[in-house]
Formats: sequence, structure tokens, C-alpha cells
Amino acid sequence: MDASNSNDAGSAKISNFFNRLLFHWPLFLIFFVICFCLAVFYLKYKRPVYQIFGKVMVKDQQKEANKAALEAINLTENQSGIDEQMSLMSSIPVTRQVVEDLQLWVTYLQKTPYYSYKDIYSDTPVQFKLISRGKGSLNSIFDIVIESDSTYLIKQPNGKLIRFAFQSNLTNSFGTWRLDKTADFKQYIGKTVRIKLREIDDVVGYYQGAIHESPIAKSSVVVFRLDDEVPERGREIIDDLIRVYMAASVEQKRRSTQNTIKFVEERLGSITSELNNVESKYQGYKSARGITELADQSSVYVGNAQTNEKQVNDLKIQLSVLDGIERYLNSNDGKGTMPSIIGFSDATLQSLTDRLTDLQMEKTKLLTTLPENNPLFNPINQQINATRVSLRENLKTTRASLVATLQSLQNVGSGFKSNIRALPGAERDLSDIKRMQGIKENLYIYLLQKKEELSLDYASTISDAVVIEQAHIGGPPTPIPGSVYATALILGLVFPVGMVYGRTALKNKVSSKGSVISATGLPVLLEIVQSETDEPIVVLNQKTFIGEQFRDLRTKLAYLHKNNNNPGKTTIFTSSMQGEGKSFVLSNLGTVLAIAGKKTVLLELDLRKPTLAKRFNLNPSVAGVTDFIIGNASQAQIIQRSSISDDLDIICGGAIPPNPSELLESTQLVELITNLKAKYDHILIDTPPVHILADAMIIAHMCDLCLYVIRQDYTPNQELEFVRELKAENKLPRMKLIFNAVKGEQSANSYIYQKNSYIKEPAKSVKSRMRKFASRF
Repeated sequence: MDASNSNDAGSAKISNFFNRLLFHWPLFLIFFVICFCLAVFYLKYKRPVYQIFGKVMVKDQQKEANKAALEAINLTENQSGIDEQMSLMSSIPVTRQVVEDLQLWVTYLQKTPYYSYKDIYSDTPVQFKLISRGKGSLNSIFDIVIESDSTYLIKQPNGKLIRFAFQSNLTNSFGTWRLDKTADFKQYIGKTVRIKLREIDDVVGYYQGAIHESPIAKSSVVVFRLDDEVPERGREIIDDLIRVYMAASVEQKRRSTQNTIKFVEERLGSITSELNNVESKYQGYKSARGITELADQSSVYVGNAQTNEKQVNDLKIQLSVLDGIERYLNSNDGKGTMPSIIGFSDATLQSLTDRLTDLQMEKTKLLTTLPENNPLFNPINQQINATRVSLRENLKTTRASLVATLQSLQNVGSGFKSNIRALPGAERDLSDIKRMQGIKENLYIYLLQKKEELSLDYASTISDAVVIEQAHIGGPPTPIPGSVYATALILGLVFPVGMVYGRTALKNKVSSKGSVISATGLPVLLEIVQSETDEPIVVLNQKTFIGEQFRDLRTKLAYLHKNNNNPGKTTIFTSSMQGEGKSFVLSNLGTVLAIAGKKTVLLELDLRKPTLAKRFNLNPSVAGVTDFIIGNASQAQIIQRSSISDDLDIICGGAIPPNPSELLESTQLVELITNLKAKYDHILIDTPPVHILADAMIIAHMCDLCLYVIRQDYTPNQELEFVRELKAENKLPRMKLIFNAVKGEQSANSYIYQKNSYIKEPAKSVKSRMRKFASRF
């Protein structure tokens, strides 16, 4: 049962909300028209934007862990990954080169019939040439009128036109320039062209954000995307960006290879000098002692000693390289070339040195366009410092290992030398010299071979990127008319719905019968539509719907009192706050009861703010309830006959007393109500708002029924909780709810009556119709 009630309440809320939306149909119509007009205006004035795409595949080469000594330092293969390549693609130098190649800092515009300007990049009649740059800002806009094949006019700010010849140099604040004709020149004779210039740095910054590079997942393919009003320009930008990027990639690799060649040449010079010294020493030693060959018996010792000495020399070279790296790391400026890692197979050390070299090269590249204190250097400086720390730790560990190995080899070498010392001194000295000569020769040949390989690699350097797709248009241009109109339709619905819902939420007022029932737990006896006139008595016209509703209330009141056999049915009228219409309901209900022949008296116990005398055009000076209670008037003196019906009497409040609550507790009031019950069929009592004053509760025990009035869009929602508390505590007798001032089209009963034409109301005045129509907004 609870679930069923909950579903019914939810359905009622939805139904009430849709009824409220239907009531505000002019609001929807206006927003539909506005949104549709805005959509048409937007499509007419908004230039179509095309999406330009291009694809390249980047060779994301990874370094091999184990390489020979010099191969491990071969920097000719640009081993940077996709992330580093994408950074190069969007770098300032690459973007600037594209902007300068295509002169993107110059825009050519032509005025359209819709008071906007069209970009005529693809068929511009003139070409702006900046011959030399001045000190002034390049940002400027000027209009030219193409007068003839040889001349054009420049519009001055004051409207004056000045004639100039094509290909003639002009000078102003931003430099010396001229205009050249293009192939599309003739079709623009007599027309005006606007030329807009911008600072190159600003245009570079714009295109850095406008061009998007995104890698495809699980592949080495990078997609370029650019949105542009001119598809031809968009394709040229993407194609030129790819070309400039590939050239920059090749240049970067060549610069790295050149640094390696320089290092190898330096080492060759050093080894050549050492080899010449050893050979001279060998030749001089043999000449001085007349030695032609060594004894065969020393061959074994010498061979072992050579092998051991070679290993010791290799370790010393490695330690020397480590010393060079440490000196490079300890330098404050970080400039110069990173010493090559010769003879190392440690992949971690190789990776760290290459990483530091790449970062230093990237920083050097940025220094060509940015000052060193630019915040853009902070991330790369942090990476360089972190790599230096990691490299120092690795060097420390590697050095310790090499020193231990060197000590071990030296100990072994000492044994070999002891054996050799047993040989003749001449043979031992000659063997030492020859062994050193062989080591130097092998190292010289190896370095010479690597130099030739590096030279060939430098001459045949190619880019790491391969073009997969040239720049092309992907899909239809935006905006798409269908999407724009669909958006306008949605906004035409959303805005008025939001306004209706927002106003309802912000007002925090009772808006529907369903909300009253769900919040109070009490049924609504009747909905009374909002009166379209300012008249206090609206039931005298038999053809009004509101009059029919009060007659319906009269019938329901009789049903509620059918089990009451006592004379004089007493009904009390109250509400939560002032202005909810309790006196309006009481007055009109009393009128329809009297018209039906029921002896009815209206008793005004709202002693602080009496209104019945004004409503029924009675004499306000006639004594009332207050005068009767204090003994200044008799019962007969306070009863006034209404001009509406002989069966309708009214007892006004009278003079406003200083102590109304105490008067309501008097025995005189009890006597008055008892006498009225004996004389009238119905006694309708008007009381102050019960949430403000307790007067209604004082006299509640003398009444048979309570009609509690709630007004739509006026009574705060929190008052419904107070009504629930009154019902739970049974402070008012047989409490029933009247939902007052309901807008006709939001009332279910009203809709049924109007739809079936049960009541044909008289023609309304223009003012009434306008006020009713305005309420729909």
C-alpha cells in the first residue's frame, strides 16, 4: 500500500509539473523562436571550420644494452622516443619556421554582405612583402582598394584615400614593405581588401596551441590536427610543419654525430702522438743495443704479461673516462661536450650519459630562442639535476668495481713481471716497449675505423619520421546545420523548463495539490481557481467557474455536516498566514449558502484586522463582537443584514480591542455562539492565521468543522509541516483543506470543465485577458 501511494504521489508530481509547463506555453514559444533565430543567425555569420589531418610514423628506436666500446657512444642514431619527437614537432623554432615560410602573420580579408569578413588566403590578389623590420609594433590593420593593374589606394583613418603603385616600397613604423600582385589579381579590381598584420611571436604562440599532435595508442604513429576556416591554408600548414620537423630532426642527428666525430678525432690525435713516441723508443732501443729478435723462451711470459697489461690499461682508460665525466658533472655551467664512454658495457651508465647529453642539447636548442631565466627552463633544469645525481651514484659504484679489478690485475701482473725479470734485461725492456706499441696500434686502428663509419653516417643521415598521410580534410566542416538546429531545439526546451523549475524552487511556495497532500497527509476538499476580478464576492454571476466551485463547496459542506443533528452547523475558517484567502472563501461560501435558502451568519473573530464590513459594503461604525463582549451592545445590535440575501447576516469585529485573545475566552462569546446556533443553519467563523496567533485554537472547541485555507504560489512550503502537526495533535476539529487561488489551467478540475464546456463564462475584458496572458510568463 505504501509503495502504491508513493508511486501515485510521484505520478501526481510529474503530472502537476507538466501541467505547469503547459500553462507557460507562451514562454516556450518565445524561446523556440529566439533559439531558432539565433541558430539561423549563427549559421549565416559563422564561417565553416575544416579539420585538417596528417600522419607521420616516428622510429621509436631503443638502445641496445650490449655494444662495443665506441659503438655504445655512437650518437648518430637519434634514440629519442615519441614524446621527445612530439616536443620537437611543437617547439618554437619549428613552428616559427612554418609561420615565416607561409607568412601566416599576414591575413587577407574581404568584407561579406553580412557585415563580416572572409579570409581570402587561397585567392588573395596581393602579397605583402616585409623588406626590413622597423622598431614599431607589427600589429596593424589597413584597407586597400585595388584601383587598376598598377595602382591601389590605402584608406586612412580619416577616410581619405592615398594612391600607391604596386611593387613600390613604403616605409612606416613597423618597417619597409611593398605589395606584389598575384595570379588572382584581376578579379579584385575595384574591390576592397583588408590586410591584417600580427606580431610573429603572437602567431607562433597561437599555432602552438592550435596544432594538436597526438600519438595513436600502441603504435609509433603521430596524428596532426588543425582547425582552419581555409582548408588550403590548413593543408599547407600541416605539410610544411611535417617538412620542417623532419629537417630539424635530421639537423639534430647531424649535430650529435658531428660532436662524436670531433671527440674521436681528438682521441686519434692523442693516440697518434703516443704511438709515435713508442715506435721511436722501440727503434732507438734496438739500434743502441744491436737487438734483432727476442728469445723464444720468453714468449709465453711476455704473452701473458701483454694480456694482463692490456686489461690493466683498459681499466685505466675506463677510470680516466670516469674522471672526465666527473669533471664534466662538477662543472657549474654544464657547457662543453660530455666525454665519451669508452670501453663500458654498463647499459645504465650508457643510458644516464645519453639522457644527460640529450637534455643538455635540448636546453642549448631552447637557449637559441629564449632567455635562460625563462620559466620554461625549470622542468628541463630539474631533469638535468636529477640525471646528474643518478649519474654520480652510478659513477661511484662503477669506480669502486673498477678499482678492485685493477688491484687484482696488478697483483697478477707483478707475478708475470717477476718471471720476466729473470730474463736478460735487454729482452725484458724490449718486450715492454713492443707490448705498448701493439696496444697503441690496435687502439689507433679501431678509432680510425670508427671515424670512417661516423663520417659515412653523417653524410647519409635521414629523418626518424616517415610521412604516412599527407595533409587532408577529415569530415564535413563545422558547424553542421542539423546539429545547430537540434541544439537550438534543445535549448528552446531547456531554458523555459529551467526558468519554470527554477522560479518554483526559488519561490519555495506551495505549487500543486499533490505537494499539499504529500506534505500534510490530508486530502484537499476543494481547489478554488484564482479570481480574475478584484471583487470580494464572485459567486453572484452564475456563469463563472469559480461560482460553480463555491456551490460545489456548499454541497461538500452539507455532506460533512450530515451526521451533525445539532442546530446551527459551526465551521471555523483559518490559515497559516495572512493573505491566503480565508476571509474570501468564508464570504463567498456564506453567500452561496444564503442564496440556497440556508440561514447563514458570518461571525468575524479576526478582531485585529476585520475585513467583512468592507467586503459586504456595511457600515463600519456599527457595533460588533468586541462591543457585545464588553457589554456596549446587545446581540440584536451587532447583527447586520446583507444586501445580497435576507438569509445572510453578518457580525463584524467592531472596535479593535487591546486584548483580543482574552475577549475570545470570555463567557459572553460562548453565549453568543450558542444563541446563533439556535437561530441559524450555518455559522461561519473567520479567525486570525493560526500560525501567527492562537485565537482559532481558543474557540475551536465550540466548532464542528475547520476549513484550512492554503494558497497556491503564496503559502511557503514549510507551512505544510505546521499543518501536519496541527492534524497530528488534533488542535482543530475535523480539519479539511481548501487549495485557493489555483491558476485555472493548472487545476485538473478546471481543465475538465473547460474542455467539455460545462460552463460558458461571459466574455472577459481586455485587461483581464492581458493579465491572464502575462501570468503565463
